[in-house]
Amino acid sequence: MRALGNWAIREWGQLAYPTGLFWASIVGLLKSLTRASLRGKEITKQIYECAVMSLPVIAFSLGIVSLMSVLEFSWHMKVVLKQDALVPGFSLILTIREVAPVVTAMLLASRVGASISAEMGVMKITEQLDQLKLLAVSEVDYLLIPRWIGCIVANVTLTLISIAIAGIVTVFIAARWMGYQPAEFYNSLLLFTTGHDLEGALLKALCFGTLIPFVSASYGLRCAQGSQGVGDAATQAVARSSLLIIISDLLINSIWWMP
Repeated sequence: MRALGNWAIREWGQLAYPTGLFWASIVGLLKSLTRASLRGKEITKQIYECAVMSLPVIAFSLGIVSLMSVLEFSWHMKVVLKQDALVPGFSLILTIREVAPVVTAMLLASRVGASISAEMGVMKITEQLDQLKLLAVSEVDYLLIPRWIGCIVANVTLTLISIAIAGIVTVFIAARWMGYQPAEFYNSLLLFTTGHDLEGALLKALCFGTLIPFVSASYGLRCAQGSQGVGDAATQAVARSSLLIIISDLLINSIWWMP
């Protein structure tokens, strides 16, 4: 029991550390806004790196996941209900509420989160962060805030694109294998889906897009010396980001949709 308690305390410390960085970043953002010191070129670069460069793998992955979900829903409903008329509505509501925001954030954490952690880890062990401090430049202001804005814009945009891709894929599958007409399919989509579901998906995208850079930067800024330290920091950043995304997803579902 003592070992379990020590493990829980250690894990809580690992998860709680990004919270302090979060509030420090909020303060840094407010100061940047008052000084009008946001770097537009760097923010544009981060949006490109996070959104445009991640689009192919996320689009392909969401298309495959949507295909599998429709086929699985159809098979199970035919076994249990002997018909699959509710597949379009069920598949879309699952995509909007869970698949699009969570899978997008997980893939973004794997690609972008590891990059942020490794980049800041290298800057730490090569003493570039110390040089910023000597120049009286805030590492939060200079490094984290552009990546924060880039991740938020990328995650929200890619979540909406993922929902659109999932809709196109499910229409194709419905027309090709399930005998639906496109108009009939889209009418059945509206049986269960409302604007409240889309608002919840965007809320998740904002939360997940905020978690990824904070957690990744927190591990990069305190990585150990050497190449192994940088690798460990990147690994921990992806693992902790994924864990916090899952926990946040559960909390948002409990607050947003549960009665």
